[in-house]
Amino acid sequence: MKKHIYNIAIIGSGQIGSRHLQGLARSSKQMKIYLIDPNENALILAKQRFQEVIHFSHSVISCHQTIHDLPEKIDIGIIATTANVRREVVENILAQHHLKYLILEKIVFQNSDDFNLIKKLLIDNGVKSWVYCARRFSLFYKILKSELIHKKISIKVTGSKWGLACNGIHMIDLFVFLTEQTDIKIDTTGLENIIINSKRNGFKELKGTLRVKTKRGDTLELIDSNEFDESLIISINTDNEKYDIFESKGLMVKYLSDNEPQEDEIQVEQVSELTGSIVDQILEKDESDLPTYDECMEYHIPMLDAFNDHISKVIGKTIKICPIT
Repeated sequence: MKKHIYNIAIIGSGQIGSRHLQGLARSSKQMKIYLIDPNENALILAKQRFQEVIHFSHSVISCHQTIHDLPEKIDIGIIATTANVRREVVENILAQHHLKYLILEKIVFQNSDDFNLIKKLLIDNGVKSWVYCARRFSLFYKILKSELIHKKISIKVTGSKWGLACNGIHMIDLFVFLTEQTDIKIDTTGLENIIINSKRNGFKELKGTLRVKTKRGDTLELIDSNEFDESLIISINTDNEKYDIFESKGLMVKYLSDNEPQEDEIQVEQVSELTGSIVDQILEKDESDLPTYDECMEYHIPMLDAFNDHISKVIGKTIKICPIT
């Protein structure tokens, strides 16, 4: 019996898109992967990265510079463009192609008004969609959640130059995942009154402290300060326990009352290791451990609005388009 070949599209072959491509090479499915990017050099680099892990793959890759070259039917689309063009890309792909599933990179959109507009398009076209906040897909964080269930927690994330604005949504999503609380309030008063250039040309970043609180009383602090090392530390506290998580070192230190600290090796997989498993789960089960588009909207929009309010105060001009990606 001939094996089914799935059509997978990755729109955007930059740093993140090329890592998604590597991840797809680890999928158990046979695929034709369409990689779309107007930049020919980006396509070449992404293809080289795919070939680094191609020994895992049952798939072939086809590179193009426009979505017009996509087939009519696409099983899964992964939108890995920058946030400023993502709404337009989603609109175009839904208008021109039949899409079954959609995975969106963060920041999903720069304008919070876009969320409901695209939500209606997804419903009208019968497309299931998720946002690529993948820590909740990690076995390590699933096990940790089982230890924290029903406990009020406080999380502090500290580091330097880690992209608080760009990457903060990953930590807010982890916070929501561990607490199961989506009703949050965001406090930007601890952010510095400067807007800095992002590592990505044309986009901006923020420094200082962002505070998030749930209605239940759980708290999250995101701190980007030159006082800290560039390696992130995620510290989680309950009434009786403390966990210090060093993802880059593959290490967790757990502290219990009246006990010596316990060190454990951990694994938090990267995009290039995860995307294949995420896609396999969607194709096999019609569902994903990633946050759904609707769920992520609930805290994505408050975060964007909070950033826009802060930036507006700093520059003395009201903005609706958040300049982060």
